[in-house]
Amino acid sequence: MKAKYTIGYIDEDDSQVKTYRRKLKNYGFDVIGYKFTKGMTLDGLMNQVYKSAIDLLMIDYKLNDTNVVSFNGEEVESEIYETKPKFPHIIFTNKVDQAEPFIEDWKIIFDKDVVFEDEISIERFVKVLEKSIEQYRNYVAKKKRLIGNLLDKEASGGLNAKEKDTLLLAQEELFIMDKSRVREAPMQLISFEKLEGLSKTRKEAEDFLKSLIEKNKGK
Repeated sequence: MKAKYTIGYIDEDDSQVKTYRRKLKNYGFDVIGYKFTKGMTLDGLMNQVYKSAIDLLMIDYKLNDTNVVSFNGEEVESEIYETKPKFPHIIFTNKVDQAEPFIEDWKIIFDKDVVFEDEISIERFVKVLEKSIEQYRNYVAKKKRLIGNLLDKEASGGLNAKEKDTLLLAQEELFIMDKSRVREAPMQLISFEKLEGLSKTRKEAEDFLKSLIEKNKGK
């Protein structure tokens, strides 16, 4: 079966990554892992995550059992929530009881054994993953359509004050969704060349985009 989605799986034990890659590939998922090195920092790990093209992130809770790294899954979850707040992610662990006191949203905690249970349990888990991914994709697509429609309207006849505010807010929301780098930003939808030479509203939008890009680069 060709993979429909790609899952990034954070686990210091590569054998675990391989196990769940085999278990989930029949459900349309390609599971990829990340390289762990002795003493690696959280930033070092997250740089790998942010550079990977994934649709959802699974995070093992107990990462410091082997003393390869000093942090655990709740720190990874906090980082992904702060940097990509709407990006789909779950805590995937056999230490559920240890994770619960440190994870605010218990709905994102799943026991690893779920994929070894009956078919109904596995399919329910798969549906949760699929729904989370599709909800995120739809949210991004909706914002981009809104931006595109407003820019087209501005080019043909202009926007009122409320529509201008809506345009800039939608652009800002896309930037906030990924503070690690400009990926979900409307630059993919709107080139600066297309903005050039148009009305003041588009010039303001361009300046706004540029300022946000420079701000993200400085982080």
